[in-house]
Amino acid sequence: MLYIIIASVIVIIISYLVGSNMAAVRIAASRGTDINKVGSGNAGSTNILRTFGWRWGLICLAFDAAKGAFSVLTGYLVGLLFSHLGLVSADICIDLMCLGVLGAMAGHLLPIFHGFKGGKCVAVATGGMLVLFPIPCIISFAVAALLIIITKMMSVGSVIGVLLCAALVIISEWGNAAVCIMAATVALVICIAHIPNIRRILEGNERKLENLAWDKAAKKKQQKQK
Repeated sequence: MLYIIIASVIVIIISYLVGSNMAAVRIAASRGTDINKVGSGNAGSTNILRTFGWRWGLICLAFDAAKGAFSVLTGYLVGLLFSHLGLVSADICIDLMCLGVLGAMAGHLLPIFHGFKGGKCVAVATGGMLVLFPIPCIISFAVAALLIIITKMMSVGSVIGVLLCAALVIISEWGNAAVCIMAATVALVICIAHIPNIRRILEGNERKLENLAWDKAAKKKQQKQK
């Protein structure tokens, strides 16, 4: 039991620190902007996309997803190490991988390196879930993308996509307590983080993804030259 606790603490600390590295903050800072003071004020890929264009939004999205994937891998490697040393059973790996997802989300939501002002964890959760459960994640991603195209609202696709993914994972992994708790926690955290968006959707005031340039800075520069 002691070694399980030690392994869990190691995974949580590493994944939290990884999650605390905010691509949105660094991208905005490199372009002379404080991401917390522009757009929605959220340090996530959607705000980067709206502020700087699709190119930077996709870069931020990829980085955030990589944090989730890396944290899952961390959980797997720590579990593998401890099991090879004969300290724990190899079955602990899946539990530690689930902890990796949650740790990375905690870091992204409350990043210690950026004043605990983070993002809404969708990309981080997607990256982690994609490694753990690729088929449910791909199905959910396709549904989310379709909803975003139809509604032009990132929040609609994000929330419904995450809920669908969590439901598919719970159904397919029913009986595995660690996985079911992780999936339910992911869905709950992201829904809570999106409460303001859900409220605006119901009121008909949610911002839409319209007239977004590939790179807004480049577009403005071209317009000035003309």
